[in-house]
Amino acid sequence: MQEEGQIRKMLEMMNRHIPSKRSSLADLLKQREAGYKGKDGVDYRIKKAELDLLAGMLDDMERNKLKLPIIIMTDTSSDHGGSWKVMGRVEVKVVSALVGREPEFPDQMRLFNPHVGKLRSVLPTATTTLFSP
Repeated sequence: MQEEGQIRKMLEMMNRHIPSKRSSLADLLKQREAGYKGKDGVDYRIKKAELDLLAGMLDDMERNKLKLPIIIMTDTSSDHGGSWKVMGRVEVKVVSALVGREPEFPDQMRLFNPHVGKLRSVLPTATTTLFSP
């Protein structure tokens, strides 16, 4: 029991940068300085060039549906170690295009470390990672 508490506390520390609320790409494009507030109270900025790249990939309706930052979470359901996943139909659409890999499902996509590295190099401020048990 004590070990579970320690793991939970460690995960909370590792995930303190996660946004308390995510905004749509459409809303962020209207802001002078786009960003979000993390659960740690810190303001995180999303670069305009990343917003513009995403906007160019989507239509108006999709820009309203895409929530940023895109959350890349550990995939604990995978038998393959070191895998991650992205969830959400529009999120999967842009991630699939950016990493050059077809998704398993329209609203969920498994990523491996090379994909995450590529995605984070293209969208360093418009993506974030979430660690789950």
